[in-house]
Amino acid sequence: MRVPMKLSRLLLSALPFLPFGAPAEEPPDARVVRLGEFVVEESAAERDVVKHPGLASPALEIATSSVERLQLELQSGAVLSDAIEFAPGIFTETRGRKEKSFSSFRGQIYPYPDYALNGIWQREFQDFSSVFPAAAIERIEILRSSGALTIGPNSGLVGAINLIPRRFDEQTTVLDARYGTHNTALSSVVTGDSSANGYYTMGANWWSTSGPDDENAAERMLSFFATGGLQLPDGLRLEAMAFYARGERELRRAQDPAANNLKNQIQQFSPNTYWGGTLRAILEHNDDASTELTLGYFRREPVFEQFRPTVQVIDEADWEYTAGLVHARRLSEDNTLRLGVQWNQWVCPEGKRSYIGSPMDVHTFSGFMIDEQRLGDLTLDAGLRYTRSYHNKYTQRTFALTGENLNAFPIENEWDDPVLTATFGAKYALTEAVELFGHFAAGTVAAPPGATSVAGTTLGRETRLMLDAGVKFERPDWGMLKIGGFLVERLDAIVLTDTTFNVGGTDYYCHANQDVRQYGLEIEARSARIMEYFELFAAATLMESRRRDGGWTDYREIPGQIVTFGIYGVFGPVDINLFGKYVGGYENRRFAAGGQYHDLGDFLDLNLTAGYSFGTERRTRLYVVLENLLDDEYSTVNSYPDYGFLASVGVRHIF
Repeated sequence: MRVPMKLSRLLLSALPFLPFGAPAEEPPDARVVRLGEFVVEESAAERDVVKHPGLASPALEIATSSVERLQLELQSGAVLSDAIEFAPGIFTETRGRKEKSFSSFRGQIYPYPDYALNGIWQREFQDFSSVFPAAAIERIEILRSSGALTIGPNSGLVGAINLIPRRFDEQTTVLDARYGTHNTALSSVVTGDSSANGYYTMGANWWSTSGPDDENAAERMLSFFATGGLQLPDGLRLEAMAFYARGERELRRAQDPAANNLKNQIQQFSPNTYWGGTLRAILEHNDDASTELTLGYFRREPVFEQFRPTVQVIDEADWEYTAGLVHARRLSEDNTLRLGVQWNQWVCPEGKRSYIGSPMDVHTFSGFMIDEQRLGDLTLDAGLRYTRSYHNKYTQRTFALTGENLNAFPIENEWDDPVLTATFGAKYALTEAVELFGHFAAGTVAAPPGATSVAGTTLGRETRLMLDAGVKFERPDWGMLKIGGFLVERLDAIVLTDTTFNVGGTDYYCHANQDVRQYGLEIEARSARIMEYFELFAAATLMESRRRDGGWTDYREIPGQIVTFGIYGVFGPVDINLFGKYVGGYENRRFAAGGQYHDLGDFLDLNLTAGYSFGTERRTRLYVVLENLLDDEYSTVNSYPDYGFLASVGVRHIF
């Protein structure tokens, strides 16, 4: 695996971080860790899939990371896509198109990883990640591997990002306000409380920016959110979440090397509205059995307006319903079985984004079975998910890595081929401080509806084989270190070619079956407190991506190195926090004039936050946020460079 010199120096500089891990877990009776006025809850609960039927395989811990509330506060991100910027292995593409950002890991693009709200699957969430406020989030769980069978139909193959809503241990109100470069303003108020019988949290968030001059990049969004839980008699537990946001966003103009038609566009979403909610009900029949019901509804109503080169106004509304049922039963003291079913309907009456004019109405039905067995220090689990979609109306249109528009024939009243995913995992506690992990997943993927091969024959089905293995070291007085390897084999992967044919004046891009292989190494480390002043973290994903078109060649559109690192420092009332991210080089021709490839990546982004907390309880904090300290206007996709150095000042107070 080739490692550039710039990255080699970066890894050497990060070596002092690697023997450590995240803020270490406190003993079970110490549920709260305090750093200045910041509070983060530690989970002291023993793993119990009867009480929590949605838990993933314990073997997947080697490929799972979390962003805790403490990190969210200190990183000072405004929205979800900011909040995961420094998470292990995350790569975020930012542009000025209808979907502002895409976050992925391990090159898992097309399809991108799934999202879930409190464990409830969201089919169409990509455009939501640049809207959902970080102030509403308690924790972000990131599963970089396959096998999230309990979340949703696709999550077993592409991984998932799960958002846990904000929650307080006691009556608390937090006010936060910030202002900086490009007239960027962020303010929020969040309040909540907890008791033995339940909890609630509610809040509002405002975010706005003018963006750089003459780039049509102004944005503003006002959002309201509320979550709550209630413990009722007879073992019934309820959890609910509601969300509403409304604002406007100008679609940033493309710059060189963009095609002229992109540079000349003046577009916006006005208004841009999101609303919906989720409900979870868990009934514990007894200590050995429970049933969980989940319901979800979300509606998105972006009104797209174009002023140049032509005038257009298009309502791109879509909505989705989700329902799921899971039953968990302890068959013996060490064996638990889970059975679940799930249904989702996605409706998009007029089409949206790249498939304007193509109505969508898709029902997805899915069921899974997972068995978990403990044999002393060894925990084994195996699972199977069956998924099938009914296309009332459907037209598959997306973008290839190269930027071509894929047009496929419309589908009506047709069942898709079934999709199977099978998993097997093992976790072994070698000592109190050392654990070993292994996980395998295999699944099939059908060709997109209407997809056509170069030869005009039926495309073969894709088979995906995914393997994770690694070791975790953890000691409360040292920290945590994970070292894991992964391999993804996509046999007969369904990929786009440059071959087209024309029917009725419409070009249809052809598919072909090609093998794709991705493999690499992941390292994640976070330290315990050092000399009472510092906590360190570092993570690296080093990966090779290959595709076979005749012979094996580099999949050059995907970066092979992603390294994040940082330090949290507290010196009495002063806190200083540095975060860094390196992304290795890659190429892309999306949005570029003439379809020419351009070098991207190979950049280092450094952010710094510093604050001073007042009073004996340090409830008021004045702080500064400095982003992109090197003032590097790098691009993650062609034609949409980073804004460069940004600065803001803020104040935060806890009542």
